[in-house]
Amino acid sequence: MKYSSCPISTDVVNSKLTRIYSIVTFIAIGIYLFTPFKEIIYLSATDFIIRVFIGVKYSPICFFIKKGLALGQIQTHMVNAGPKKFAAKIGLVFTVLMSFSALLDLSSVSFILGSISFLAVGAEAVIGFCVACYIYTFIPDSMKK
Repeated sequence: MKYSSCPISTDVVNSKLTRIYSIVTFIAIGIYLFTPFKEIIYLSATDFIIRVFIGVKYSPICFFIKKGLALGQIQTHMVNAGPKKFAAKIGLVFTVLMSFSALLDLSSVSFILGSISFLAVGAEAVIGFCVACYIYTFIPDSMKK
């Protein structure tokens, strides 16, 4: 599905990198929800913090994905970065909220947030449908940055 939205920036991002990142996040959230290894959400939240506030090139997960894409000589597919940056910010909010609710032992809240994230990230990971990117098209241009 194509997302119709005026690009707010001229930045572009490799959609193959973002798709693989969503697969990694999907696996991490699945581990968090369905295994006793709850600490993985802190690692995921940390990577989102780095990715959103410092930059993609400093994200450890993105670093390894880029190396893998280069080793596999996989061609890039560049798309407008606006919706993908918005999706990363939504991912940041959800993983940080899951982390805090886990730290505060609010397991029900954490499970609900994790389940929503699992479904949304799973849509991108499995069928290539970015829920946040779709939502992005409904946000007024004046609010997009």
